[in-house]
Amino acid sequence: MQLLANTTSPFVRIARTALLLKGIDVEPTPVDPWADDPRLRAANAATRVPTLVLDDGTALTEALLIVQWLEATRPAPGGAGLFGPASDAAGVLSRSGIAMGAIEAAVITIITRKVTAPVLFDETPVGLRRRRSMIEGMQRLEAQADAIGRTGSPALDAITAVTLHDYQQLRFADQPWLPATPRLKALAEACNALPAFDRTRPYIPA
Repeated sequence: MQLLANTTSPFVRIARTALLLKGIDVEPTPVDPWADDPRLRAANAATRVPTLVLDDGTALTEALLIVQWLEATRPAPGGAGLFGPASDAAGVLSRSGIAMGAIEAAVITIITRKVTAPVLFDETPVGLRRRRSMIEGMQRLEAQADAIGRTGSPALDAITAVTLHDYQQLRFADQPWLPATPRLKALAEACNALPAFDRTRPYIPA
């Protein structure tokens, strides 16, 4: 397998953490989506990361689709896996959706800043809506933090919530609007002690 990736993408982290939790250790192949890398374009017409190229050449794109492939091909004993047991799956997926919405808002903000400037986007109506999505997503996950990870092995809600927390710290830690989320911080610290999370987290300046 080949995992086309970059070092800071939260979507890459979600996919790679899930792969590691399933026992698949694929060293990422660094590509630059902004440079229209020919390796990435050949595997993924949208030139997005992550892209997982299987041994037979099949290319899997989008983090959550890679997670679904993992669950379909490598189910956990007892049916728990990345979605948790059937009785908890709806809650796990609901919380994962909250985290993904906030992650997407954060990434869109960073991408738009690349082609404009923070002052030209962040305070626009669209920029403020993206900020609201990030704030409310963090707050809702903070309110539900006790439910994340209660099934024992980290599920998708833990992967996405920790990814969101750490990406926010990487990109927006200096912003006064970033809400305090002590329970999410504690969750991130606990999960980041696990190899699958520690090996995938982005560099966060001290």
